[in-house]
Amino acid sequence: MTNIIRAEFLKSKRTMSSKLIFAFPIIALVMAFVLTAGITNAYAESAWNWWYTLLLPGMIAIVSYLSVMREKKNGYFNIKTLPIEKKNLMLGKIFYLGILVLVSNAVLFAGATFGSIFLTTSVPVVGAAITVIVLTIVQLWQIPLFLFLSEKFGMVVELIVCLFITVLGIVVAPSGKWFLFVSAISMRVVTPLLHVLPNGLRAQTGDPLLSASVILPGIFIALAWFVLLTYLYLNWFEKREVK
Repeated sequence: MTNIIRAEFLKSKRTMSSKLIFAFPIIALVMAFVLTAGITNAYAESAWNWWYTLLLPGMIAIVSYLSVMREKKNGYFNIKTLPIEKKNLMLGKIFYLGILVLVSNAVLFAGATFGSIFLTTSVPVVGAAITVIVLTIVQLWQIPLFLFLSEKFGMVVELIVCLFITVLGIVVAPSGKWFLFVSAISMRVVTPLLHVLPNGLRAQTGDPLLSASVILPGIFIALAWFVLLTYLYLNWFEKREVK
C-alpha cells in the first residue's frame, strides 16, 4: 500500500492537484484578510469558517475529479497492466487523497495561526492544531463519494452534489440532529475546538455548541460512513468495466 501511495504522489507531481492543495487554503486566508480588515477577533475565525464550510469540500471534489481524469487519460494503464487488485490500487488512491486533505488543513492552520500574531483572534491555537487532524478524519467520507460521482457522472454533477450536501450540513449542524447528516458532522465537531459557529460567528461562553462531548461520537460516525462508502465504491469499481 505504501508503494501505491508513493506512486500516486509521483503521478501527480507538477500537476494541478499538487498546486490546488496549497491554492485553496491560501484563497481562504486571503478572503478572510480582505473581508475582516479592521474587525477585532475575526481573521482566523473567518479563515477557518470559509475553509471547512465551503472551500475544503470544493477542493476535495475537484482534486478527486482530477485524479479520476488522470487515470482515464492514460487509459487506466496501472489497473490494466499491474499485477495488483483494482481494489488495492483505488484504496491507495483514497489514502493518497486523504493525505492531501491533511496537508491542506495544515496549510490553513499555519496561515491562520501566523496571521493571528498580527491580528487578534479568539481561536485557541491548541484547538486549531487538533482541528487539523479531526477535520481530516471527519471529511474522509467525501473522497470515495466524489471519486464515484466523478467517474459515473462527471464534474458538474459532482460539484452540484458537493454544494447541496455542504449547504445541508451548515443548516443542520447547529441542531440536535447533526449526527444524522454526515455533512453536518465536520461543522459540528470543530465548533468546540475553534470556538466558531457554522455560520461564522464566534461562539459565546456558555453556548451549548461548545460542548466537546460531540467530538468523539462525531469522529466515529464519520469513520463509519467512510468505511461504508469506501467499501461500496471499491466493490463498484471492481465490478465495472474499465474502458
